[in-house]
Parts: sequence; structure tokens; C-alpha cells
Amino acid sequence: MFTTTITFAGSFYRDSCYSIGLSASYEYNLTYEHHGAITLDANLPINPHFEGGINIRALTANVYDFNARLRPKFILPVGELFFNLQLLYNLNMRSSLHSITGALSFGYRMDYIHFHFGCGLRILDFLHTSSHTTENNVYEPYNFTYYVEVFARPHTSMWNISACITNLTDYQMERMYEPTFIVNSYVHLNPNWTIKMQANCKPAGTSI
Repeated sequence: MFTTTITFAGSFYRDSCYSIGLSASYEYNLTYEHHGAITLDANLPINPHFEGGINIRALTANVYDFNARLRPKFILPVGELFFNLQLLYNLNMRSSLHSITGALSFGYRMDYIHFHFGCGLRILDFLHTSSHTTENNVYEPYNFTYYVEVFARPHTSMWNISACITNLTDYQMERMYEPTFIVNSYVHLNPNWTIKMQANCKPAGTSI
């Protein structure tokens, strides 16, 4: 799969401002072929020791995703430790499937690196099941989750670029052997507006 995205506003290390991001993107994969996506992302830095986030995405392939994130933080002299709790709901109308995903990880981030490792589980089911069908839901427990991102410049820079490998994004959790490769960059236009550009690439065989 290949994705390109341009967004406005977003979440950054030690960011203390509430922000909302809106993006439109073009995507292609072997499952959905050519399609577009509209996403809405909200960053909620409640206080220096706790932040949250909400992500909503709609694909023209008739697929919809919702993510809620909670992150308690422990400030260190250099960087911060944190727990990352994510709850994801994926609705695939074109295939009559939906799933619920939960993931908990522990990590560290600073100016030049951001990583967390943990465990996730997912339940997939058909939208229209009944007592007269042999269809059953699919339960995927104990999936190892990982996120490693390396930055070229400090977070206070007017622009930055990073490279990331992960199986847990704001919209999907893949199996541990199906990573997504991401290149991120951003430019701060002023204290209130930021342009963020992202390119994703991952093997064929996406989640629902």
C-alpha cells in the first residue's frame, strides 16, 4: 500500500496546545485499489503529565476508522516515559466486517527518538450474523506492538523530518510481522498553523 497525505495541525513532543488536524489523501493497495481518505485528528494535551487524542478516518472505499488514545507521561531531565493506551474501531462496510482493537504499550520519547512496545488484541466479526449462520468472530490475542520513529532535528525546529517503522498506527493494528514504513515531515508556518506531510508504505494484505 502507498499513501500520501497533507495535514494541518497535529501533535508534537512537549506540545502544550490543543490542536485539530484535517487531511485529504490518495491511497492505493491491492485490496481497495485507488481510493481517497478524509481524516480528522485532535490532540488533547490535558496537562504536562497526561494527554489524549482522537482520530477519525473515512475512505471512499466505504471503510471507516475511529481511534481514541490516552497517554500518562512521566517527565525526565531528558525526554519522558509514557504509557500508551489505544482503543480502535474499524468498520468495513464493503466487506460487512468490523473490529475492535485494544493496545497497551510503554515507551520513551525525546527530541530525536520516539518509541513504544507493548501488546494488543483484536476481535473481528461480521456485521450481519445470526443464530442460523456458521460464521464466527475472529479473536486475535497477544499481538506484539511496536513503534520506532527517529527524527532529524529537535522538536523546536521550524521544520523536521522523521522515519518510522510500526505495526500500530492511529487507524490500524497489523500483525507484528506486517510493518508499516512511514516518512513524516512538517513545517511550522506560524504558532497556530503547521503543514504536515506523510508517506506510508506497507506490504499487501492489509487489515479490514
